[in-house]
Amino acid sequence: MMTLKQLEAFYWAATSANFTVAGERLNVSQSSLSKRIRELEEQFGRELFDRSGHKAILTEYGRTLLPLARKFLESADEMCAVMTDDATLRGDCRFGVGEFSSLTWLPEFVARARIQFPNLLLAPTVDIGAEMQQHLEDGVLDFAIIAGSSSRESVACEPLVDLRFHWGGHPSLLGSQRNLTAALLRKVAMITMPDGAGAARMVQEWLTTSDLQAAQRLTCNSLAAITGLVIAGIGISVFPENWLRNLEGKGLLARIECDPALPIQHYYFHWRRGDNRLVIRKTRELARQVVNFNVPITLLRSLSLT
Repeated sequence: MMTLKQLEAFYWAATSANFTVAGERLNVSQSSLSKRIRELEEQFGRELFDRSGHKAILTEYGRTLLPLARKFLESADEMCAVMTDDATLRGDCRFGVGEFSSLTWLPEFVARARIQFPNLLLAPTVDIGAEMQQHLEDGVLDFAIIAGSSSRESVACEPLVDLRFHWGGHPSLLGSQRNLTAALLRKVAMITMPDGAGAARMVQEWLTTSDLQAAQRLTCNSLAAITGLVIAGIGISVFPENWLRNLEGKGLLARIECDPALPIQHYYFHWRRGDNRLVIRKTRELARQVVNFNVPITLLRSLSLT
């Protein structure tokens, strides 16, 4: 008789980058995962995966089964929700956020999720947007909250909040200069996140629109590290509004005006298209309530800078 575990094994194997990732999502070995899929194939008398190549791919029967298996698993979620309550959400929930998210709203999000869903094990990852989108596509992450929408067919997204950025630099580096000009960009280094980050894409869009370019450009994958470099007078960078406001108030950074203003960053809840599991719906609902970049910045508070 077909079991829920067999269908779960098939679903994750079919929607993950490989069987290894699928096994990790279900906390089973690859051999156990393969065994469950084989049992399902024996019951149907059909091969669900073509294993003749370097990577197992869905057969025609596997492609037919996938939407049916997805609906079955969603129905199982609904059954638990109706017959008990939302606290029945269980297992691992792996999600991704950017560094600024991790320093503002993330602690409250995790705290509230633990109260609402005590049997759900949350595992946040801090990364840049491009990497998180790839991990979503591969099945490594359940969802991610990223600046910008997704152009990937396999990833769906829903807008959450907006965030404004400003240029900033150390007062001693800028002197009396408080406007971003071509002359300033020839004089000082620009420090940005790597190209796959939303803030880096925003900077590049602004440079192109303004017909400007940086003579020196350094990259770093940590906003905290970039802040330290800018405070040390190494160069200038863009900062979230309240992050810059706190440091500006302490005399550690000075705002640099620019015309046009930097475009507003729109943050979205991203998940794999077609994944309508209860855990996705409930965490998306919680994100709508909690995501707020104007809350106190935990790193600055711990350093007594706020």
